Amino acid sequence: MSLSAKIFLSFFVFFSLLLGLTLYIANSQTEQFEIKNLSLKLRAAHLRFDQQLNRELLHTLKLAKTLILDQKFRSFLSQIKDNFYSFSEEIALDANADAVFMVDDTLQVRGIYPTDDKFKSWVVANLDRFPIKEILDTGVDKRGIISGGGKLISSVALPLKESLSDDYALGAMVIIKFIDDQWVEELMGEQIEQNFLQVLFFSDFKIVADNVSDDMGQNLIEKLKEIPIGPGMFVSEGDRHITQKGYYDNSDNAGYLYATNLDSSLIPFKIIQNKILMTGVAVLFIGILFSILFSKRIAMPLRALLKGTKGVSEGNYDFEIKHTSSDEVGQLATAFNHMLKGLREKQYIQDTFGKYVHPTIVADILSNPEKIQPGGTRSYQTVLFCDVANFTSFSETMAPEALIKLLNEYLGAMTEEISNSQGVLDKYIGDAIMAFWGPPFTPGNHSLLACQAALSMQTILETLRPKWLSQGLPEIKMRVGIATGHMIVGNIGSEKNLEYTCIGDTVNYSSRLEGINKMYGTDIIIDIFTKKNVEHDLLLRELDTIQVKGRAQGSQIFEVLAEMKNVPQEQVRLKSDYEAALALYRDGEFVEAKEAFIALFKACGDIPSKIMSERCQEYIDFPPEGWVGITIMKEK
Repeated sequence: MSLSAKIFLSFFVFFSLLLGLTLYIANSQTEQFEIKNLSLKLRAAHLRFDQQLNRELLHTLKLAKTLILDQKFRSFLSQIKDNFYSFSEEIALDANADAVFMVDDTLQVRGIYPTDDKFKSWVVANLDRFPIKEILDTGVDKRGIISGGGKLISSVALPLKESLSDDYALGAMVIIKFIDDQWVEELMGEQIEQNFLQVLFFSDFKIVADNVSDDMGQNLIEKLKEIPIGPGMFVSEGDRHITQKGYYDNSDNAGYLYATNLDSSLIPFKIIQNKILMTGVAVLFIGILFSILFSKRIAMPLRALLKGTKGVSEGNYDFEIKHTSSDEVGQLATAFNHMLKGLREKQYIQDTFGKYVHPTIVADILSNPEKIQPGGTRSYQTVLFCDVANFTSFSETMAPEALIKLLNEYLGAMTEEISNSQGVLDKYIGDAIMAFWGPPFTPGNHSLLACQAALSMQTILETLRPKWLSQGLPEIKMRVGIATGHMIVGNIGSEKNLEYTCIGDTVNYSSRLEGINKMYGTDIIIDIFTKKNVEHDLLLRELDTIQVKGRAQGSQIFEVLAEMKNVPQEQVRLKSDYEAALALYRDGEFVEAKEAFIALFKACGDIPSKIMSERCQEYIDFPPEGWVGITIMKEK
């Protein structure tokens, strides 16, 4: 995924989550606030209802007391104790009540209004629900809501006394108002209209008064038991309603239920939330456009940086980022341009310095500047010396320009083969080349790489020789000496003038081996330690055992003939026959050895065999004293 897409996606996800979280918090907090608010309003409505009810009951009680204190009523009460009917209707009309009944001290109904049998039967059946016994015993009036026979009534009950000073009652009078739709509207009309209240009164789980639709009323009755006492909630026709529920008369089947529509009250908040959503979507759209422009502004220089970084990883430093802003991206582009400038300078130094010092050494020094200190380490390496045969004699006959041209072409071709074989060019010494292989620059079998480089150098020289001859230039031949062993490798010289090279007896011996080639007519000679490292990969023949000047012991020397993978059979036979003749030579059988060497020379024109046959003749003529099979070199 591109950076632009990531920026766009990050902005979109972040803003969408922020908008969603805002709407969620606003919705949940608003809803919780409104639930709490509506619950408080329902509780307040119930308190106002109780206050209205108490005022009505007190008014009825006061009116009833006024009536029973009337002299006419008291005179009648003292004379006739068994019939209060004539007064029941009068009291009901004066008190604006739905019904009135009176009982004597034996709980017999002595007066009732209305007088129909159905109401009288209801009174008799529900008489125990009224606090008549308590009133007869205490002489104290009672008022409140009473349920019975599927009805819910507002009642006032007071004692009937013959004399106000009596502490006993002759009977009791109960004034009744039935709770129905009209009563609810009269008592709570203003609250219903103002608060959009839904009110329901029930008895025996049947509706006695309400202001809701039939369907909702039926739904409420069915869910009545599920709705908790006090604050609660129920769902009707897909809308949520906040409720306030309670019971009357210590009953669990008669009471009241106030409700109000939560979802309707949330409509204004929903409108505000929709506005917030629309505004948020608009801001999101504008933000998306801005993020696209902003991401492109960031991504374009970063793409250029990426392109430049890939170029740098591939070695291309010719790159520059054009970004003029002063922000962090602009500073990064400027820093990248400075880095490229430094890399170009470093590359120029490395390329230029690499013409004087091997590029591998230059790269190591540039990567580890702390290594530019005089000193060295002991290391096991392979050293190669090569030289042009008879260079001095033919260089004197050539013009300097032609000589330099020829030498440069020769040295360039030989150096390239050394580099191809992972060798490190140490120095040019006139027409001579010194190179070495070994850690840390050459992994693997460095002796084999050095020998393969020598064979490749001879092959290249054979291809160049006809070209030079056709140009009238001399025939160039090259001799190579290779030795392996421990030596000191490092920065040799002073702090002002250092040369990364290797020194030691192995280095000197390699130079000696190069010179010894002319004594045997060979091209490539290696020492015994190099031979041990390459004998399974190269065809070698032992030339002789020699003792160079400065060494107390003799050392075997070997000629590199070819690689094993493409060795000619005649060279295999040459190796075998030569080493057989050499064995005779070492045993002091000079006559037999001479004959074997001469036979080899005549068979294949092998120069080392001719030279060894001449040496055998010398020893035949002048037998050496104390012969041990070692040829002592008298010159370096």
